[in-house]
Amino acid sequence: MPKLREVGEFEALRRLIDARRPGSGVVIGPGDDAAVLAPGSGREIVVTTDALVEGRHFLPEWLEPPARGARLATMNLSDLAAMAAEPRWATLSLGLRQDHDLDALLELQRGVDETLAPLGAAIVGGNLTAVEGSEWYDLALIGEVAAGAAWKRSGARAGDFIMVSGSPGRAGAGLRLARRLGEGARDPRWRSLIDAWRMPVARIALSRALLPTGAVRAAIDLSDGLAADLERMARASAVAVEVDLGALPVDPDLENAATELGIEAAALRLGASDDYELILAVAPGRDESIARAASEVGVSLHVIARAAKGSGVVWRGGPAAAGYDHFSS
Repeated sequence: MPKLREVGEFEALRRLIDARRPGSGVVIGPGDDAAVLAPGSGREIVVTTDALVEGRHFLPEWLEPPARGARLATMNLSDLAAMAAEPRWATLSLGLRQDHDLDALLELQRGVDETLAPLGAAIVGGNLTAVEGSEWYDLALIGEVAAGAAWKRSGARAGDFIMVSGSPGRAGAGLRLARRLGEGARDPRWRSLIDAWRMPVARIALSRALLPTGAVRAAIDLSDGLAADLERMARASAVAVEVDLGALPVDPDLENAATELGIEAAALRLGASDDYELILAVAPGRDESIARAASEVGVSLHVIARAAKGSGVVWRGGPAAAGYDHFSS
């Protein structure tokens, strides 16, 4: 198993390029100074980027290279899901120590590629650089959406239903358990929460199902916690949102985790948690049709609030919790 210092940058790049899967709409791919891409007629480009930093965003002992790649792809896919965009192309940039194993690097790229491939996206370029200390992985993802059709955070209106997919807080609970219990978190009773943290799924299928309904007025992906991300939507849309905590989905796993951790379950449901679910503002009278469309792709949706005139978020039934902040968390 050769190390990067043994094969060098150009050989490592050659092997990465040879191992990748070609994508559609690629005029010029990896191997030149830049990629040349061809979007469809009447489409707009949607671009996002996100990074994983060793020790900050993932614990190496819990996440093998393919899972790191899959998680990196999912983080970016979730942003496109929140914009109702179709993923197309990605560039992968990596900051690696010289003793990084080349086979592990190929496995990381495979994790990215195999997560993107079923959704019609492919890696079209990237970069390698040497670092000392913590490694980092950065993905830039490019998607397409019909002109004028992208969802925004700022589209919610008074009277809209506020809905959330899945069960917020599960990924954050998994991370807390891993940090608190160490190897004890591998106990089968915590498996579903650990998996929610280690192997999240972006809601691309959900956004594909909901876009044709025309009922979604605003959306944001749930990457920093329900309290923080709902506050962002309310602020961007200049509406008030009063949330009944009793309307959140019942989740026995979260209740058990809260007991184990010695905290309130609300702290898990509302606090920092990169669940990659979606928060949606849905036009009045359309919540049932939206729920039916979601059920067809196997995703649960829950009405947790109504938007009203005013500003900010009020939580009934418990206090709000702080979301994730890169510089204070």
